[in-house]
Amino acid sequence: MKKISCIFLIFTASSFMASNINDAYEALTIYDYFKAKKLFYKSLKKVPSNASFGLATIFVRTDNPFSNIDSAAKYISISKLYFKDTITYFKYHISAKAISKLEEEIGIMGFKKYNDQHTILAYNAFLNQYNFASNDLKQECYNLRDSIAYDYSSIYKSSDSIVSFLLKYPQTYLYNKAMYYFYNLQYREKVPSFTEKQLKLFIRNYSNNPYIFKAESALFDLIKQMNDADSLYQFIEKYSSLNTREEAWKSLYSLSVKNYTKEELFGFIQKYPDYPYSQSLLKEIYLSNILLIPMKNMDEKYGYIDTLGGWVIKPQFDDADSFSEGFSAVCKNDSCFYINKDGQKTSDFYFEETENYVNGIAIVKKESKYYLINRSGQFVSKGYDDISESSNNLFVCKSKNNYGAINFKGEVIIPFSYSKLGNFKNGYAYYLTSHYGLVNTNNFTLKAQWDWISDVDTNKIVIVKKENKFGLMRINEEVILSPSFDYIAPCQNGIFLVVKNGLYGFYNVKELCYITSISYIYNSAYETSDYTNGIFFKLFLDDEVALVNANGKFSINFGVYNNLFFAKCDIIRIQKNNKFGYIDRKLKAISTNDFEQATDFENNFAVVSKGLKSQIINKEGQVTYISKEGKISKLDGKLFLITTNELIGVINYTGEIILPTNFKTIEKIKANLYKCAKLDGNLFLFNSNTKSIVKL
Repeated sequence: MKKISCIFLIFTASSFMASNINDAYEALTIYDYFKAKKLFYKSLKKVPSNASFGLATIFVRTDNPFSNIDSAAKYISISKLYFKDTITYFKYHISAKAISKLEEEIGIMGFKKYNDQHTILAYNAFLNQYNFASNDLKQECYNLRDSIAYDYSSIYKSSDSIVSFLLKYPQTYLYNKAMYYFYNLQYREKVPSFTEKQLKLFIRNYSNNPYIFKAESALFDLIKQMNDADSLYQFIEKYSSLNTREEAWKSLYSLSVKNYTKEELFGFIQKYPDYPYSQSLLKEIYLSNILLIPMKNMDEKYGYIDTLGGWVIKPQFDDADSFSEGFSAVCKNDSCFYINKDGQKTSDFYFEETENYVNGIAIVKKESKYYLINRSGQFVSKGYDDISESSNNLFVCKSKNNYGAINFKGEVIIPFSYSKLGNFKNGYAYYLTSHYGLVNTNNFTLKAQWDWISDVDTNKIVIVKKENKFGLMRINEEVILSPSFDYIAPCQNGIFLVVKNGLYGFYNVKELCYITSISYIYNSAYETSDYTNGIFFKLFLDDEVALVNANGKFSINFGVYNNLFFAKCDIIRIQKNNKFGYIDRKLKAISTNDFEQATDFENNFAVVSKGLKSQIINKEGQVTYISKEGKISKLDGKLFLITTNELIGVINYTGEIILPTNFKTIEKIKANLYKCAKLDGNLFLFNSNTKSIVKL
């Protein structure tokens, strides 16, 4: 009988508890929070997961006096801890998914509460109480907390304070930044005056500090200024690394060997038997003084000639670039590679595409991937779908339809998280996600909120576009001109051309004012250089033109000319009634206004034509040469091309024949050097300095 009574009591208690939890959720369904809360508490011991879920629901809501997000966090954690099976009470379906969803809601609300306080204590409190929050939310919390802590530690500008920060937060996302700052502070603390003694001690005692290379370079600069061979050699032996050793040896060599005589060279090698570049450096010095020019022969093969027209590297390549940093990229039989000025291949690799070396690094394509390689031919980056040329010491790369950027070492500096990324200009590049924004070389981003954004100019200004309207903004997101213009284009000296309703004017961002009103007829066919040279500004109105200065003062008013051009050699080319002429800066005419064609002055001469006559005139408007049949055009300096019966020659400004008119083409290839081709295909090299011409 007692056993039956015991079973009955257990059954009754279970039924009572089941009734409590059911009644609690029934009360919650009708928003009777007082009753629901009381019954949930009574049910905690028997059904902790289900009761805690109900309590968390009450505490997370804001429509009752019990609203408390920390309590909600406590009970949703208990609910998750004791959850076993899915169960339904009225409209409440308690499942792992429901608990997870409520966790997410509580986590977001909890984060908002503590984020509003924005203190280290607050963020730590969130992390302790809301360990169920999403990883993204917790990571953001860690980052915000660490950012505050880092700012506090940075205030003291002491390496010890940064060490304390790193010891306290070893997993911080700011670890690299903090370490960089620590090394920077350590360097500045140990080398406050950049004396030779301080630099040497730093190099000896702090070999793990990356600033050791800066210290090494600074020490090298100090020792170079001493012009003492023994000090240079001591630097090479005791303080140099691969960072400076080669350059130090070159400096020692240059300091010791003045005349490059056999006696000097032999004496240098005897004194410094460990000199590692005796042969290669001598040859490099010799070859560096030789200018080699890529040239294609009559068989359509490229080789290299010197300035005298001799073939130094015989024509054998299908394509060839100019030499850069001692190497040149050439292609042969559908493969590309690098050669030195001896014509020797510099590594064992062949590539599909090659670019010139810049700062010791080149971009190559191999097996459909792009890489960075160094002068030794070693790959310093992994393969990418595309790599742009370096800008601000970064290479923008494409990987699986995403863009990021790497440095010269191949290290990822800008994560590959953008659908577009422009080349870095003045420390910034545009990026595209759903909208356009800016990111700097340190991976600091400005919000993506524009339909388009330009490159950052030297004044840290960008042109932005929103809803098909253009405006101007600083990189700190300060709007200078709201997006209300039909078009904005950069000019020079901080000047922007602004267009609205088919009319244009000029705005000065340095002075934050308009130079002119927006009142003049805009022609999209003109370049910005047609409107201004950054000093003077052309205003078009109907068939008339005026010229104003940066203060908006008229230099030439409307009604005088149909068109005019910015001064070259202090002479302004003008146009009236479809005829050209010239005036000086005082607006005094220096020629008649009856030329059918005219060029701007260059090197104090201009070319004009009237009827069949071509003329060369000087700055006084005097004719220095007239051609009655041949057509004259500018070549370079004070040399001109003259074309007669489709054959070309060269004359000077007095008409003296420099090259007779028997060439099909004359093409400038380097300063004072020109490739000349005859009708029969024969090629010649013309040197305008020596006035010599040799057959190639």
